[in-house]
Amino acid sequence: MRDNVACDKAKGELRILGQRHVAIDIERFCEHLDLMVGPIVAEVVMNQSGSSQGKEEAASIRREKPETAIQELLDSFADAETLSGVGVVKATIPEASLGPVDIEVSNPCVKRTTGAAKSFLFSYWCGLLTQLLGKEFKIDHVAYDRDKNLMKGRIIPR
Repeated sequence: MRDNVACDKAKGELRILGQRHVAIDIERFCEHLDLMVGPIVAEVVMNQSGSSQGKEEAASIRREKPETAIQELLDSFADAETLSGVGVVKATIPEASLGPVDIEVSNPCVKRTTGAAKSFLFSYWCGLLTQLLGKEFKIDHVAYDRDKNLMKGRIIPR
């Protein structure tokens, strides 16, 4: 997957999965968004953005690699998320099921379980799963373990 990440210093571009990215302080951005519009609205705004991005990226990869297994694709997306600085991401989908998908982020870039931060970490995965599995998904449960510095999220079908 590392071949899908490139930094062109001459152009000043960071590209992940063929898309341009910019490094920002996402924790501060999420805090400001929560303060400006309230945590509920901020969560909805971030959810719409992340889910849309996840759907677009899943559709693009699926066109390029139509025969690739779902878990292999999820591993690739987790690797890309890790390389982008989100944290060390692990996505696990149960075999032969459209049931819950568990997402774990070790050393997460945001640690709040509400508002924009919650949606930032997990809405992208809702969009990916929706596109890859053909069924709408939503964030069900999010918890942060301070001792392990581990954020866990459960994504479920609607």
